[in-house]
Amino acid sequence: MVHTTSCESLDPQPSISIGVDIGGTFAKFVLFENDKPNSQATHLHKQHTRHPLETVIRELTQTDTKDALPRGWISETLHFEAGAECGSVVLRMLAIPVPELDRFVAKVEAIATDSTGSAKESMRQRIAATGGGALKRKDELETRFGVDIVVVHELQSLVRGWRQQLDTGGGCAEQQAVPALLCNVGTGVSIVHVTGTDAPGFERVSGSGIGASTLWSLIRRMTSFGDFEQAVVASASSGDAQKADILVGDIYGVETSKAIGMPPDLVAGFLGKINDDSELSDADVAAALVRMFASNLGQLAVFQARLLELDTVWFTGGCFGSVGGTDDSKQGQACLVVRKAVAQAVGFWSVGKITVRFPSSAPFLGAAGAVLEAAVAGDTGSPV
Repeated sequence: MVHTTSCESLDPQPSISIGVDIGGTFAKFVLFENDKPNSQATHLHKQHTRHPLETVIRELTQTDTKDALPRGWISETLHFEAGAECGSVVLRMLAIPVPELDRFVAKVEAIATDSTGSAKESMRQRIAATGGGALKRKDELETRFGVDIVVVHELQSLVRGWRQQLDTGGGCAEQQAVPALLCNVGTGVSIVHVTGTDAPGFERVSGSGIGASTLWSLIRRMTSFGDFEQAVVASASSGDAQKADILVGDIYGVETSKAIGMPPDLVAGFLGKINDDSELSDADVAAALVRMFASNLGQLAVFQARLLELDTVWFTGGCFGSVGGTDDSKQGQACLVVRKAVAQAVGFWSVGKITVRFPSSAPFLGAAGAVLEAAVAGDTGSPV
């Protein structure tokens, strides 16, 4: 899909075109490529001077290599038309499970080092980085990648990336969306109130330690599923959460529940039916866990939206995937299941009065925002 945007929203400074966001579950990389008109000679020259990190990201995000990616790795490519002055912009995105990150680093390192094992200083360049993992491994990644890392505030990167996707057709105009509430779901959860364009322009107002890592850890502990996507897809296709959850109707009976004004299928206790004698499938347990996870997210988001008198919540993070394209992969199907579950939970807790939105390329907002924020800050970054 080709989007239309402006030079200002997508044209980072030439010195920084790569961003990385390393959390507790995924490491996300983005590469901005800007092919300006009449720049064929410049482009050919760049092919010979491309940094090894850029080379590997390009290789792994090519259309003909996506199906050959290791299990759990995700790649996307978006094309933007930035007008006659700026030409076309390509945004290449790659997500790697954190346990697999060393495999990726070694691939880059093999190209980035010379015969003595030292980084090729002549190819050294700056990249933007955000997230706790990037800060923790900053010195190591600078050495192994052969780069200088500009650290950008994690939530600042998220908000900047979210603003950018609004400007590039990923939702609606920013002036219509702000003030806004972002519920960012990764290892844990951060709920951010975007207040305006003046610095800092946002505030973290709430959060939770029950994030996507919690859901996956419980699934691994309580079922035999080997990967997250398989579990979530099975939960929707063959799972029955009512076999694992205690419902109001189980306690009061169906007719009495109706008489007291409570739906008989309302959950009274998540996972309350699980015991040693339970005849539950792994899909049933996974379905109950997904419902519990989504209900908790929906409740937190709705209550915060009510406090701030907002009628829309944007959900971001890797578990929601990308919106707007057709993705029949297991990963795409799993993200769709999670999005539907969260939307249903928000609808329940808000009695249908709060709207749910999912931005395009939700897993990569932080990495893309880090690049754009570093450019605005003059490559100096910001405190974490």
